[in-house]
Amino acid sequence: MSAAIERPGVSEAPAAQDPTMVLLVDDEPAVLTALTRLLRPDGIRVMTAGAGSEALELLETHAASVGVVMSDYAMPGMNGAELLHSVRLRWPDLTRVLLTGNADLTAASRAVNEGQLSRLYMKPWQPDQIRQAVAQALDEYRMLAENRRLRALADEQAIRLEHMNEHLERLVVERTSELEQANVQLHRSLLETVRLLLTSLEHRLPRRAAQCKEVARLAGRLAERAGMDTDEARRVQVAALVHDVGLMTLPDSIVRRAPAELSMSARAQYQGHPAVGQRMLSSVAELTDIATWIRHHHERWDGRGYPDRLAGESIPLPSRIIALADGYLEAVASETGTEKRWRDAQKLAGAYDPELLQLLDDEVVGNAAPKKVRAVANGPLPMQRGQSDAGIYDDVQTTTVAVETLRTGMVLVDEVRTTSGTVLLRAGERLTADRLVRIQELYREGVLVTTSVAVAVGTLVTASAPPIA
Repeated sequence: MSAAIERPGVSEAPAAQDPTMVLLVDDEPAVLTALTRLLRPDGIRVMTAGAGSEALELLETHAASVGVVMSDYAMPGMNGAELLHSVRLRWPDLTRVLLTGNADLTAASRAVNEGQLSRLYMKPWQPDQIRQAVAQALDEYRMLAENRRLRALADEQAIRLEHMNEHLERLVVERTSELEQANVQLHRSLLETVRLLLTSLEHRLPRRAAQCKEVARLAGRLAERAGMDTDEARRVQVAALVHDVGLMTLPDSIVRRAPAELSMSARAQYQGHPAVGQRMLSSVAELTDIATWIRHHHERWDGRGYPDRLAGESIPLPSRIIALADGYLEAVASETGTEKRWRDAQKLAGAYDPELLQLLDDEVVGNAAPKKVRAVANGPLPMQRGQSDAGIYDDVQTTTVAVETLRTGMVLVDEVRTTSGTVLLRAGERLTADRLVRIQELYREGVLVTTSVAVAVGTLVTASAPPIA
């Protein structure tokens, strides 16, 4: 008998994503017709075959649309048990149902165990029994198919998570290198905290995170021009890297728009992000100063900023540096070619520290940075009638000397580094006899990258230490 597909009350094309088709196999056409009419009211699509070989040929083409194969046992050529065994080997997810008479019960029962059939029914079958059997078989198939889909989805998600983890690991490696360069003195746990915040910012606001990196680079250079020692300049860089971390707590409707476009209520939320950033970092003891700098990076020199309306030198110097670097880079990005006009306009606008604006001009045009050391606190320069390890001095100036001519008691303005980048002496340290011997030994061995260094020269005010230089 040639195969025929009955499609009562359904579309012509079988739906592969929702298999509801049953393949009926029997060598008696009257049985196939009766079963088809029985299942028609339930909206079940039926495909029929008169022999096992025909059934296998149909499955070659339509297996994706078939959920159940129901076969008679006694058929010429390939019997039902052999057919369903072949189906199990090639399409193991299909639900397999066998119909048999009393005479074949023993052999059919053995096929249930050997062929792992789903169900076995005896002839003569009852209509309700067959309808229920087919409905249950289809449900079984759908459940199996759904489980398979969920397993595939889980496997896909696992692969995706693995790729994400690999990507995050690469980001962590990159950020670790950058942050270690930014501040080699920070504790490992401190670096982990900052790196986590930066990575989170990159995933939520990648463009803003990229700008924070540019702000950090410029802020570091401005900090050095402002006279900060290397360690403090690096901490300013770290603060600049994550100064906008508070933005991660705001909804997309706010962070994806320019502040000037926000409503009053949304702008109030936006202006709270520096305080949020402070709270995020202040729980780590080593980050309390950085957290304070982040809180005040939107203050203005004229007192019209936020969140605390600080003015002038009451704003921490690192906050002023980060604010200027951020404002300048934002202006450069949006107004290409107008950097000079922007810098000139800011000298009258009142938003930024006038001295820092001059340093920004020097940085942009490439003027040499002055050789001086300035504390982060808003006080006088420590070496302008200030106390160092060598005592209290006045009228401090700098001079550059070769490493081999250094003497005990000199106060360094530059760092002394090895060829591997290790800092042996920081700016502001006084040379003791032991330190001097060690430096000269390393110099003779060719281990130092520093061949000349700036030292402070001044007049001794107190007698507590020998004169500088």
